[in-house]
Amino acid sequence: MLKRRIDDPSYCFEESSQKSVEKVGSFKSRRLFENESPSIIVPRFQKGLIISTFEKDLVACASLPVTKQLKEYEILVQNEYVGLNHVDWKSKKYRFNIYSFPWVNGRECSGIVIKQGPKVDKKKFPIFSEVFLASTSYRDLKTSTFQEYTVFDSRLVWRIPQHKLPIGLVQNKFGLEFAAGIGVALVTAGSAISTIVDLTVEVQKNNDKAQNIAIWGGSSSVGLYVIQLAKACKKFDKIVIISSSKHKDYLKELGATHVIDRFQPAERILEEIADLCPEGVNYGIDVISKETATVLSKILEHGNTETKKLVCIVGLPEGTTECVRKNLKTKLIIETVNIKKFHEDIRFGSWFVSYTSKLFETDQLKPIKSLKVFKSLGSFGEGIMNGLKELEDKGASAEKFVASL
Repeated sequence: MLKRRIDDPSYCFEESSQKSVEKVGSFKSRRLFENESPSIIVPRFQKGLIISTFEKDLVACASLPVTKQLKEYEILVQNEYVGLNHVDWKSKKYRFNIYSFPWVNGRECSGIVIKQGPKVDKKKFPIFSEVFLASTSYRDLKTSTFQEYTVFDSRLVWRIPQHKLPIGLVQNKFGLEFAAGIGVALVTAGSAISTIVDLTVEVQKNNDKAQNIAIWGGSSSVGLYVIQLAKACKKFDKIVIISSSKHKDYLKELGATHVIDRFQPAERILEEIADLCPEGVNYGIDVISKETATVLSKILEHGNTETKKLVCIVGLPEGTTECVRKNLKTKLIIETVNIKKFHEDIRFGSWFVSYTSKLFETDQLKPIKSLKVFKSLGSFGEGIMNGLKELEDKGASAEKFVASL
């Protein structure tokens, strides 16, 4: 396992002489250069990490088929790194979101484009371009990432952002290892905050009333991106985070205006927020549990009498009924997050990729700066299994787990 931070050196190449620079490395046994015509032989089968039954451990398999017939907008990505998420171990342990055997998990990755469908934007996604993605289409195994190759709709894929240095070099803002851990958390955060405010509409100065938002679980992967999106949209006066106080400086660096220690009694948390926001809190996003969502719902009940909105990513507040959730005449509207909207609504998904790409390019959005990289020193998938075990046993706080393939 390696630990890296986002401020470590990045790789550079000279824009004026890209054709003479070795771009990718090796595919199988031969090395490809930019001045070569991109003729890549895609194998019929690939290695992957499969779930054969709920009872048995994950096992490496070398005979998974590789999708060669791509749809109009699809690209084939050779995975370099995969992000690790709690759903990857929970779905097997608690038996959900697995619909047949053998099954391949994995919802995010980074890698190299090696094949394009006929309508793919070739300028945006040339062969060898470095990309990252979030696969929200759980039932389609070709989009899973715990395997060597992943197929996904190019309109929902990010390029690694770059910037030009004064000396004429073009530099990646971050490497593939950091990119691998962005997708799922960013899409979840975007789905949550777009439930609260319309990100497509810019703030009109002096016309829009600034409002307050409270986020419980700010040091989680999702929470870290919610904070950044909340700041970037400029629609909130106060961004109050309930989290471990040890991450206070980092959370404020990302955009939090106030950080409240989550280890205090609930009554004390309510008092602190009431002091910080005597006018009340308009919106809440809970990333942790139904218990914390319950406390957050009580926070929203205080203050002004305007309709409030609570978005729950993990569980609904205790005592919540379907009637309360959907009755728009109630003071508190409670909603859940549907991250499948990302791929089911291509218009929204492609807009979100474009929107966040601009935020990355302008440094308004950054990957989680602390990273744990799990490498496979033996059989395929060893790093994934080790990382998932640590994620289940210890969890991650203000850091991201990824594995190299």
